[in-house]
Amino acid sequence: MADAKNPFHWRGTVTDPNCFVGRERELTALFTRLRTMGCISIVGDRRIGKSSLLHQAWATAQSRLGPESRPVIADLLSARHHTLDGLLNTIMKAVTGEEAPVPKGAAAEKLAAFEEAVRRVRSWGAMPVVFLDEFEALGSRIEQFGDDLLESWRSLANDGQMAFVATSARPLDEVTQQSGFTSSFYNVFAQTRLGEFADKEAREFAQRAIRLGKLELGDEVFILRVGGGHPLRLQVAAWHLFEARQSGQVDYGALQQHAEAEVAGMMGKQ
Repeated sequence: MADAKNPFHWRGTVTDPNCFVGRERELTALFTRLRTMGCISIVGDRRIGKSSLLHQAWATAQSRLGPESRPVIADLLSARHHTLDGLLNTIMKAVTGEEAPVPKGAAAEKLAAFEEAVRRVRSWGAMPVVFLDEFEALGSRIEQFGDDLLESWRSLANDGQMAFVATSARPLDEVTQQSGFTSSFYNVFAQTRLGEFADKEAREFAQRAIRLGKLELGDEVFILRVGGGHPLRLQVAAWHLFEARQSGQVDYGALQQHAEAEVAGMMGKQ
């Protein structure tokens, strides 16, 4: 038992659908909009779980939308997506199955080919859905993408050819305008603000932690006191409690100090 792996190791994006907890209200609203090829923007503070929600939506898109959906996720912080070719190729590979659909040439030619390919698969009944994580990163590379990309995507979204889901810490209109873009791409999005877990979701996390970590029933009080409704705080509280139970030495006061110190350090890293 001493060598058991701590199941509460998530500090960044939760990428395993089986480890994702809560957010069913947000997921239901998101997929209700996606079924009609609508777009949605997820806005919230750092470390509140935007990327985890986005990843869960992407991972479950085909089961929720049907086999005709073509979901693709793009982490805009990744170097693979720092150029127009890299970003378009990632999307088109998932949507069409083609390895290199974007032609050489000017940006306008690449975007025209991209639009043509999207409209073609859409005419077959496919539902291309693009999940864009960390939209601010797109704004920081305006020289690579320019307004042409956003205007092309706006055209596709307005025509119901492609749906987008984007995460950002600030509303998309602020991100685009402060980055120097003039496109009103943000107008195609309905915004949802992501906050802390509801009480029911926090209790669901704590009760699941008791089962998963084989903790004691009374430990739920500690997890909720330290974690509150914040997904990261809950995860960190459960991690420290699991480690203490493994060692056989549980000092709730010391554990709370350790958990709060870890969270404070992570919250300072934006």
